[in-house]
Amino acid sequence: MGHAARWIISTGAGLWLSSLTLLMVVSPSGTAISSDPGAQSVPYWATLVPLAVGTALALLLPRSSPHRPVRITSPRSFRVTTAGLLVLAALFPVMTLAVPLVGESYVLGKLILFMIVPTVLLLIVRRSVSITWRKNWSRWWAPAIVIIVWTLLSQVAPWSPAFDPAGMEVAFILTAAIATAITAGVGEELFYRRWLQTRLEAALGAWPGIIVTSLAFALMHLGSHGTGDPLLDVARVIVLQGSFGLFVGVLWWRYRNLTAVVVVHIISNGWAVAAALV
Repeated sequence: MGHAARWIISTGAGLWLSSLTLLMVVSPSGTAISSDPGAQSVPYWATLVPLAVGTALALLLPRSSPHRPVRITSPRSFRVTTAGLLVLAALFPVMTLAVPLVGESYVLGKLILFMIVPTVLLLIVRRSVSITWRKNWSRWWAPAIVIIVWTLLSQVAPWSPAFDPAGMEVAFILTAAIATAITAGVGEELFYRRWLQTRLEAALGAWPGIIVTSLAFALMHLGSHGTGDPLLDVARVIVLQGSFGLFVGVLWWRYRNLTAVVVVHIISNGWAVAAALV
């Protein structure tokens, strides 16, 4: 591991620890993990422990997991696509804060910047990276176990936050849930894991690539999860969304199973909503 990789890992760990320390000092009882109106405060351990258990399981299952590295196949295409994806990753949080993007425009912004524009870019500039897939059954049974355990701890357990649909029409809730599943569950995982993290792994190494992608993924939530206090908002998204990004980033690195990371993201956003409707 090179000096740059070690610096990225240590810096990422330092940012996460300092962010958690700040949150514990300012709001020791916990914080809201959802941007939904009236979302209840949740203890930090109730969010972080399931993610830590899920990440540990992904690293352990199976014990002899085949290596699935990424290699650069065309340096020029790689530079163009990676730079384009990084620009889009930086542009979205800036737009959510400056324009700002809210409501329907927020969903539309995700659709354009995370799905349509990068798809066009990657269709025009092709063959930049190649993944050694090494397909076998461990790509399915191992992440299935991880997802089940994480879901039980994060969504089904008695400490899991509930969604209160009071005052909302069912049609509105369903429309919002479907839009979120498409733009967040599918769109964000395509953009951050399948496209961006894959390239950053090739450029920086697996763990630095996962960490940088997780940080970019966390900062993307500033517009939707912001409270008006920049320092606390940054700390909050680094600890909560950054930890989630690390979990699904490890899932993608270990198994190269896009279905698995999309399922995790959809469960994270939609389980409480589905339970409330049922």
